[in-house]
Amino acid sequence: MFKKISDALGLGAVERFSVPRFKHNEAVLDKNPIVTAATIDVVVETIREISELVIWGDSHNAAITELFLEHHILEKLLSYFEPARRTPKAVKVQILQTLSIFFQNLQSDTIIFYLLSNNHLNELITHRFDCSDDELISYYISFLKALSLRLNSDTIHFFYNPGKIPEFPLLTESIRFFNHEDHMVRVAIRMLTLNVFKIADDNMRAFVATKTAVPYVSSIVWDLLKRYRSMDQLVQRAVYAQSPRELPPLLSSAEGMLQEQLDILYYIKDVYQSEVPGMNHVLSSRLLHQLLCNLCLESLAPEAPRVAPLSRAPD
Repeated sequence: MFKKISDALGLGAVERFSVPRFKHNEAVLDKNPIVTAATIDVVVETIREISELVIWGDSHNAAITELFLEHHILEKLLSYFEPARRTPKAVKVQILQTLSIFFQNLQSDTIIFYLLSNNHLNELITHRFDCSDDELISYYISFLKALSLRLNSDTIHFFYNPGKIPEFPLLTESIRFFNHEDHMVRVAIRMLTLNVFKIADDNMRAFVATKTAVPYVSSIVWDLLKRYRSMDQLVQRAVYAQSPRELPPLLSSAEGMLQEQLDILYYIKDVYQSEVPGMNHVLSSRLLHQLLCNLCLESLAPEAPRVAPLSRAPD
């Protein structure tokens, strides 16, 4: 692939994992600010190689990482998300993958702080991706989860802005996907929020308790209630099933719902153990009034009379 790139750009062969190779890749990006159908593969492969070079340079050759910083490669990558460029999905996916790899593997605090500075990643977090594209959203959520792994008392100020109108995009954007249909996305969001809740920053925790706790916890509890109701309906359908063949799919659906309920309950336990001031009060209140009270009252309501299914008339 890189031989093709070199030939296309009139560049000679360059040694893998070297400064010339990095400059070669940068030249490819500079020559392709707009990605066309003919250059998608070249640009995707170039971005992938940049990620490999930076990871390798972090441990073996500081000159490569210095070039990454000095030549503002992050800004060049993020510019592909500008709406006017109409960048193909494959390039966006590769950039999200590259950033996830960076945050999972880079060891240098200098590079990490550079990646987090200047609000660039907060702008990417709030970028409006196509939510109907499951593949793209999956990579986006993986990127958010990788970011959350870098949260600590030294980096929280890159994510949380305590200004006149406090902002915490990493949290507020991610919890929109709490009820996503993809199980792995839901699991990633739970892990991300727990990574946020464990940070002992008073201002950030106050934001969580006052700005996001009520709507977020309410959505969790309503989700629990809806699933309990759905499970009850499945049980009723199983009781009145007219054929044994109807039972396996009903039981399978009920088992899937039960496992999801257990996952959420374990998650709620972890949230309690995070001990975010104010959060536990909101959680207890919503569990009592939205979940338990509704379930208890519904169980006391008189059951509607059921009519036995009519027998099939003889032929």
